[in-house]
Amino acid sequence: MRLPCVFIPGTGILLNNMLGEKDLNPKGFHDWPPNQRMTSMMAPCIVTLSDKRRIALGSGGSNRLRTAILQVLINIIDFKMPLDLAVRHPRIHHEAGLLSIEGGFDNNEVARLLEHYSNYKVWNSRNLFFGGTHSVSSSPDGFFGIGDPRRGGYALEI
Repeated sequence: MRLPCVFIPGTGILLNNMLGEKDLNPKGFHDWPPNQRMTSMMAPCIVTLSDKRRIALGSGGSNRLRTAILQVLINIIDFKMPLDLAVRHPRIHHEAGLLSIEGGFDNNEVARLLEHYSNYKVWNSRNLFFGGTHSVSSSPDGFFGIGDPRRGGYALEI
């Protein structure tokens, strides 16, 4: 089956790649009305913390980008993790009755959590499924960036 797509001439940029996202297009890939602008799943965030740091982060993707961004922020704010560890830390995602758990959590903690869920999937390692949160922070000490390795990201200060 050949899926329809549109490239911007001369750029190699593919348009309409969100048509398969169920939360944006629940009727399916081939049922988007013509001449109607598609909504976006972008969710860029900027947070100013009490220690004067500013953190900008976002994630590409669909349903899981919200939980990816939220978990990075929880890791930074509640668990006091540095930005790089907060981004690399394993994640969970719950959707449509399925709890997905990324590899890397303590096995005992996972076992305790699974006592409360009958429908789950435990992944062996980090995975793009859980989103990719690319982030940068600014503080009186300077700038720091981290690209999420789940999405092949990296940061470079120039």
